[in-house]
Amino acid sequence: MNTLLPTIEYVKGKIDGPTIGILGGVHGDEFEGVLACRQIRNILQKSLIKGTVKFAAPAHPVAWHDSTRASPTDGLNLARVFPGNTSGNPTEKVAAFLTENLIKGADLLIDLHSAGKNFDMALLCGYLDSDPAMSIKSAAYAKIFDAPYTWKHSGPPSPGRSISTAEAFGIPSIYVEGRGGGQVRTTDLETYVSGVLRIIHSMEMLDQSSKFPKSSITTVSVSGDGNTDEGIISTTAGYFCTTAEVGSRVAEGDLLGEVIDNDAKTCEKIFSPSSGIVMLMRRSTQVSPGDTLSIVASPL
Repeated sequence: MNTLLPTIEYVKGKIDGPTIGILGGVHGDEFEGVLACRQIRNILQKSLIKGTVKFAAPAHPVAWHDSTRASPTDGLNLARVFPGNTSGNPTEKVAAFLTENLIKGADLLIDLHSAGKNFDMALLCGYLDSDPAMSIKSAAYAKIFDAPYTWKHSGPPSPGRSISTAEAFGIPSIYVEGRGGGQVRTTDLETYVSGVLRIIHSMEMLDQSSKFPKSSITTVSVSGDGNTDEGIISTTAGYFCTTAEVGSRVAEGDLLGEVIDNDAKTCEKIFSPSSGIVMLMRRSTQVSPGDTLSIVASPL
């Protein structure tokens, strides 16, 4: 097999049933999803009685090897090129491989992300709200996952995403984001693993006598675009010094941070464009024009 392509692992129950596709490490600097997939795989090898669970973790091996968000071979972001192209660049070929071998034919897609090196994000489970039929199913799975935040994305789905491709095939999907920053928090990892296992259990793929702890989390539901390429954008180069924290509630016009230059003079102040909850803050201090600095979502 081409070493640029990921390995897809299968865990199969003895009884036919649903198929779940799980991605981890679509971005190579996001560790939680890959580690969670491996823990879930180990558990399911002993407990799955029905259906099939497919894992691609890391989903983008060359990016994982270099701990980079984009591919070191062609500079492309795997999370922006689905469903891919078998005749395209290496990253497009990876997307096409995953589309054909993990997404197609699944009854549910779960894409486990985290904030990576450049961002800090609230621990959340998100889903698309563009197709009414898919939205109902995806929202139900997000509720079962039960992250501290549940993010509903209304409007046309952003192109190039794994979950957008799943929706095009009529497959419900959810994705997960965590704090990231090159640090894996045990509590976050436990949330990933237990949330996915609750979903698998709800689909009657595990022995129903199996007991999984119910989440003690009170989920906060928010809505918004959620596109990390189109949040609050820096218009200057410098150093982003933050005021707000991820998860904090802000009012329209509240100060989120400021960009200062090499002389420590303020280049621009960053204010919240609306009232809501801070879901993303840039972690990497040095910024250039066009860099995303923050995203504020509206509470439901």
